[in-house]
Amino acid sequence: MSKPISKYLSRKIKFVSVFAMFAIVFVHSYNYNGKDLLTEKGVNAAEMFEYFFAKAMFSFAIPMFFIFSGFLLFIKYENTVKGYLDKIQHRIFPLLVPYVLWALLSGLVITILTNFDSIKDIEFIKSNALGFDKFYMHLVKPPAYQLWFLRQVMLFTVLSPILYLLIKYTKAFILIPFGALWVLNIDFIINSEALLFFSIGAAFAIMGKWRNFTKKDNRIPAALFALLWIALSALQMILASMTKNILLVNIVSKLTALAGIAGMWLVFDHIVKYISTKKGLLLASAHLFFVFALHEPLLKISYQMAIIPDSTDGSHFILFICLPISVIAVCMILSMVLRKIARPVHNLLTGGRNS
Repeated sequence: MSKPISKYLSRKIKFVSVFAMFAIVFVHSYNYNGKDLLTEKGVNAAEMFEYFFAKAMFSFAIPMFFIFSGFLLFIKYENTVKGYLDKIQHRIFPLLVPYVLWALLSGLVITILTNFDSIKDIEFIKSNALGFDKFYMHLVKPPAYQLWFLRQVMLFTVLSPILYLLIKYTKAFILIPFGALWVLNIDFIINSEALLFFSIGAAFAIMGKWRNFTKKDNRIPAALFALLWIALSALQMILASMTKNILLVNIVSKLTALAGIAGMWLVFDHIVKYISTKKGLLLASAHLFFVFALHEPLLKISYQMAIIPDSTDGSHFILFICLPISVIAVCMILSMVLRKIARPVHNLLTGGRNS
């Protein structure tokens, strides 16, 4: 079993998670019909700006969370029957209970909204409305689609003995075929991106390499990866605006995500020194699960209410900047209020996180 992680590393994971979660909200805020190639709609400054951040710069965020999840699962892992059963038991409350509650809550919200004539024809509401006779199906396909993350982590928890053995006895070389699946976008039951990055986090814990995370003397690597991250993001944006070669754009997007993960992790040591409100970051991390669980479908419905067919690019740009910030603020305020007035309910909805 691995030694406990340092206070510095634990806090750094919390701080990076705040920025990664905010980045995910902006990723989901891309409001040009979710198209991956700018050429399908024509190039304009507003869409290129959104693409640069939502599709390129912030693509590090979801893989980063899977790395953290894999790392934290295996950092105190015992590959015994008792250790496995304990791990399953300890994951039911923080993973399964919030998944069920938020899936049903998001389904209930959609069902209620179908009774309002002014908004029931919004595409997201129509496509997710199942009615009370099929309400249980929201557990399989919740309108809060980001819950797929919890589903994957639950699956990896069940498969943890297999992942442990694969990583330990291949000395992490199993990451090579996992990486190939990710590059080729080959998904079966398991999402290839989730599998690769969860396994990377697990490998750091199992192989004992996590101690390297605490090194702070990394100015040159941090600067190099930050520049590479920005350069690849720009290249991805340019290629997407100039070519319909999806394979080429996909390859560059993978490189951008990898550079973003390394860049964010290394640069953060230097960014955090200049943040005067570190307590604010810790406060934000305490309410981060509400941002994760609540930002969709709130964000998607808000966009589709605001965007009309003849909306200008300026309107798209303003919404891309303002709406995510507003949604993040609403989610965090609701979390703070609920924890204050109904702590047991907040505890259930967050799986006991920071309650």
